Amino acid sequence: MADISGETTTIPELYRNYIMVLAAIGPVASLIGMSIVGIHLPFVGTFRVSILTSISSAVVHYILTLVGVYALALIIDALAPTFSGEKNLNQAFKVATYSSTPGWVVAVVALILH
Repeated sequence: MADISGETTTIPELYRNYIMVLAAIGPVASLIGMSIVGIHLPFVGTFRVSILTSISSAVVHYILTLVGVYALALIIDALAPTFSGEKNLNQAFKVATYSSTPGWVVAVVALILH
């Protein structure tokens, strides 16, 4: 079992080396899926979203993902004493980051589903 408590990674390092890369998977896949592959609509056919709309959507999605990780860390930190844990924002941030990883990686499915 992995133990993240011993890691000395800081919040800026997590953002720079981990989150910013993995959080981009979903927005990029969605951009490609909506604009290049297209969205299949039953009885209508394939509909492609304009590239500007796709880029706008991807940028908003990316920014909200970056903010969402921090918000999740704040919630985890605030709830830690409720579960007999200690308040530690750095540790809470690592939990928020690493627990979000599967969602970021599987977001590549957005290429197929659009």
